[in-house]
Amino acid sequence: MARVMSLVSMVFMVMPVLAPNLGQLILLVGSWQAIFLVLAGYGILMLGWSWTRLPETLHPEYRRSLQPSDIGQAVRATLLDPLSRGYTVALTVSSGCLIAYISSIQQIVAEAFHEGRYIGLVFAAVAAPMALASWTNSQVVGRFGLRRVGHLAAAAFALIAIAHAGLALIGGETLTSFIVLQALTMCCFAFTSANLSTLAMTNMAAIAGTASSVQGIVWTIGGAAIGFLIGAEFDGTVIPFLFGTAACAIIGFVGVVLTEPKRLFASIGPQPQIAFGDPDDLC
Repeated sequence: MARVMSLVSMVFMVMPVLAPNLGQLILLVGSWQAIFLVLAGYGILMLGWSWTRLPETLHPEYRRSLQPSDIGQAVRATLLDPLSRGYTVALTVSSGCLIAYISSIQQIVAEAFHEGRYIGLVFAAVAAPMALASWTNSQVVGRFGLRRVGHLAAAAFALIAIAHAGLALIGGETLTSFIVLQALTMCCFAFTSANLSTLAMTNMAAIAGTASSVQGIVWTIGGAAIGFLIGAEFDGTVIPFLFGTAACAIIGFVGVVLTEPKRLFASIGPQPQIAFGDPDDLC
């Protein structure tokens, strides 16, 4: 699962690099409203493709009903399971830095460094290493294990973010140093996110669909809220953004430590499994 999640993340990292160029191509032949028409058409195309080409793969005997009581039980189990809850919280806080970066990068390049003409190159210079990191994770996680790779990545994420914030605080930040250190920071985030999201699903096999949906809602909305708060503090410098990123990375790593303190950086090995039943069994 971690390998697949890494490859999916790689696509997500590459698309932001291509998206501005695709938008510009649309604007060359149409108005800004045409962008929304293209998006609507693409959505309809994907709906049709998934309807005809993505059949249900879960065997009937393993399917759960859509009764509110059954869904509520699965949601409750997702929220009560220590690994699901702990890693989701850690991923939520860590994701705040990604949203903050996406929402702040244009202001940072244009106003903090006064190099707005390079925004596309800066975005690509950070996103491309993230995609490479996601692919690399898919190659190494099976050898070293989820915990060792994910926990080490979370620790490196915090250390690099702290160092970057310290450099900016003493006045040594340049556009070049920002690109290099931000790329390293986001590479660590790419390793962290793919592995933590998989670890959050450790005991959720029987309710994987509901669990992944609940976890996704939590970290998407929570990460967006945290990223918005960081972005709102922009003061014409990179300081608020870098301090916010460092705070997210530190709190995220603390969340990892609190979730599995006895298995921190553990190598690959047999994993305990909890069968889905009474939600109280997951406490």
